[in-house]
Amino acid sequence: MKKTLIAVAAAAALTATSAFAEITFGAWLRSITGVASNGEDIIAGVENSWGWGARTARININGTSEDGKAGFVMGVYNDFESGLGQGDDAYLWVKPVDTVKVSVGKFDSPTNGLRGDFCYGSWNWLRPLNWGYDGEGLTFDGIWRSGLMVEADPMDGLHAFAVIPMSSSYASAEEVYRNIQVGFGYAIEGVGKLKAQFIGDYSYTTKDTKKKDGYIFDTKTGNAKVNEVTVTGKKDKDATTGQIGVAFDITAIENLYVTVGARFGIADKDYRKDYLKMAFTAGASYQVSEQMKFSVDGGYIQYQDDCTARNDEAVDNVFFVGAGVDYAVMDGLNLVADVRYISNAKPAKEEKDYHPYGKDKDEGAISFLVGVNKSVGSNGSIGIGFQGATNNCGLVTNDGSGIVGGKSYTAGEDGNSDNDNFVWAIPVSVSVWF
Repeated sequence: MKKTLIAVAAAAALTATSAFAEITFGAWLRSITGVASNGEDIIAGVENSWGWGARTARININGTSEDGKAGFVMGVYNDFESGLGQGDDAYLWVKPVDTVKVSVGKFDSPTNGLRGDFCYGSWNWLRPLNWGYDGEGLTFDGIWRSGLMVEADPMDGLHAFAVIPMSSSYASAEEVYRNIQVGFGYAIEGVGKLKAQFIGDYSYTTKDTKKKDGYIFDTKTGNAKVNEVTVTGKKDKDATTGQIGVAFDITAIENLYVTVGARFGIADKDYRKDYLKMAFTAGASYQVSEQMKFSVDGGYIQYQDDCTARNDEAVDNVFFVGAGVDYAVMDGLNLVADVRYISNAKPAKEEKDYHPYGKDKDEGAISFLVGVNKSVGSNGSIGIGFQGATNNCGLVTNDGSGIVGGKSYTAGEDGNSDNDNFVWAIPVSVSVWF
């Protein structure tokens, strides 16, 4: 991403001295439009790869003091129909010493090089809903939290962090600190990077209790008596604790990149059958030549207990696999293709987020993409493709629906959610970056 660099002088109000800062502005935008079929109707709309409307304007702003000891990061987005809104990041930071950085605000996977991304193919078009884990964070979760973050680089190759989730609404200190996210990454020169973290995800069940609430007249005795009301919310038993994640990125072999990861959930299956028990994911890409790159990824997810269905049986797991190729036909013209498969629907905490496949809601789904992109100058591209998916697997969602989806896809809303339609789209993608 190219960035426009502007040096600005700011008056320091309290000291009446002048301080200099470097402010950078950047943007990355994508909108996808075209025609599609949900298996019943031909439809048209405008989206982006991840739903929630097309992002047609945005600005990312980074400010850094001249000595590199303080700064801020923020974004302002303007989506197609929703108008101005907050961006992914909004935080300020200081470096009290060279090896320590303290930040406060909203974080969306800061660029600390730890999130286990593996993105290719349809991730950059209309994303089909048969992913086991997203391309962003396939093998190692990033940071999507607000609060206080402390980062440290005590030695070459080692980066450690801790995020304490906080908001302007004060909460129990115990619950705040039980939801901490803490981890590290260690780069081994010529080999790769080892990563590990704990992500607190504390929750508990509640039970009814009695609470005194004034006095009422007892018609039987003719005297006043204590009025008791039922109150829900007193802590009963722990339901979830969090997840442990480990990953390793291998870069030892020229032109080959491999990332592998494992996650382990800590929860009581009596209260959260759908909570993660363990997951193993991996991705590998090989640059065959200057023109061609192959990618493959996949994984296995097991939950605390039976919470989804496959082939008319209740099961506690899902597995998925995908493969793709990128080919540079000539300078500025690129072909892309991929195919993906998932064995059955992933469970969800809420029905609106549960998207089963097939007439009996117990099948898997295949999706595919074939597309071509053409560079437009140095800061843009335009592309067209064809995408399809079996068993009513949708392509991106926007609050439950998307350019393909809606009534024939959202479970629990109408009788069309239990079919095996083939859905397709002809997306036209326009992207710019500065």
